[in-house]
Amino acid sequence: MPYKIENIETGLWHRIIKDLKSRGFKVVYRYDNFDVGIDFDRVELRDPAGGELVVFEWDNWMEGEVMAAPALLEALREKYQLGEIVRTERENSSWLHLREG
Repeated sequence: MPYKIENIETGLWHRIIKDLKSRGFKVVYRYDNFDVGIDFDRVELRDPAGGELVVFEWDNWMEGEVMAAPALLEALREKYQLGEIVRTERENSSWLHLREG
């Protein structure tokens, strides 16, 4: 599942995370280094119903991005009028298996 949507404005990026959490997605990882929210941020959510992992990353240059399965990205793209879905530079999907729960 090496797909993502890039260049999500910071406020909208936070709103999408909040909305998914309100739908039952659980936080399975939260970046907590000294520069969280200043230079970098990362939040990983998992849908307890289907186990799908959604990875949100943010930095102060490119703003937010979300990585997930294409079907979920398409639903988010339509709901929030986000940009196009692109293939990530990460050819394998090992990033999805870093935190299994």
